[in-house]
Parts: sequence; structure tokens; C-alpha cells
Amino acid sequence: MKTIIKFLFTLLILFAFSCSQESTQDPLPADLDGVSAKTNSKATLDVSGAIGESGVEGSATLHRNKNGITVNVKTSGLTPGYAYTLWIVAFNNQDGVCDPTGCTPGDSVDAKAEIMYGAGHVVGGSGKGNFSAHLNENDVSGSVNVEHFEIPTVGGMMDAQKAEIHVVVRCHGPAIPGMIKEQIQSYDGGCDMYECNDVWFGIFL
Repeated sequence: MKTIIKFLFTLLILFAFSCSQESTQDPLPADLDGVSAKTNSKATLDVSGAIGESGVEGSATLHRNKNGITVNVKTSGLTPGYAYTLWIVAFNNQDGVCDPTGCTPGDSVDAKAEIMYGAGHVVGGSGKGNFSAHLNENDVSGSVNVEHFEIPTVGGMMDAQKAEIHVVVRCHGPAIPGMIKEQIQSYDGGCDMYECNDVWFGIFL
């Protein structure tokens, strides 16, 4: 009897441990009853995605679950004392529209892209910038589709498991006293005094 109880206890521990681990595989296929099976997943970009001659290097990790996504971006080579923001672009209808290597800005309308604010801050003396953001499905509170790109909003990220996700780090120039909040929380904050530009990007297919 003691042996059976010990065996069952061991199985219980193993089951609890397995349930606590996050899957790093692609989402599961549809269930047998036809209902889409959504699961946690994780993907990492370890390559540099510098734009132009910015010299910025970085990596990003994307966590997906049934409700939304969490993005963590680590960059280096940023300019100390400058303001930077993180932007997340969700392409909701990329199949049959975008190239297999990834969507482009020209695909935004047909691929039903939503361009949304993620995070922002002023970079310290190390030149390193860490950005983290979470987005729920169907959340358009940080969208800049209409205001800055003159394309219709599509209702945010429609499906966190299927959307192609682009992450972009944008520079807003030197931190300007009295304007810092605007610089780190908006798409064009400080751009009338300094030419803003995108310096790093990553694509999660």
C-alpha cells in the first residue's frame, strides 16, 4: 500500500511540474472537435536588426498565450541621454498576402496590420535599452494607424497565436526637458525638434 501511495504521489509531482513549464514549440493544431487549440509558446530573435547605419544591436523574445503577447527587447549601441520607444506591429491576415520571409509596410492594409505603442524610456550612459510590453487581443488603445499612417484600424491584434509580429525601436532624439513624457509615449514626440528614425527591428513570423 505504501508503495502505491508513493508512486501516485510521484506521478502527481511530475504532472504539476510539466504543467508549469512553458512550451517553446509552435501552437498545437486544431482539436478534433474543430475548436482552435491555443497554447503558450515562446520565440527568440538573437540576430541584429539594425536599420540603416544606426549600429544598434539587439535581441527579442516573444511570448504568446491565448489572450495576448508579451515582448521583451534588449538593445545596445543606443545613444545615452536619448529617448526611445518600442512599437509593435501585428499583421493579422498575412497568409496569401505577405512574402514568406515577412510582411512589409506595403502589405499593411491587405494584411490588416495594427501598429501599436509598446514602451519607451530615456537611455542611460551604457547605451543599452531594455523594453518590455504586453498586448491583449483586440486592444486598440495604443494604435497609431489612423493618426500617423492614415490606414484604418482593424481592431488590434486579432489572434495572438497566428499574427505575424514586428517589433521596432524608434529614436526620438535627445531628451527634451518638459517633453520627455511625450517623447517616450508617442510616435512623433520630439520629432518637430529632432528627426525621429527607426533604429532596430525584429520579425516573428
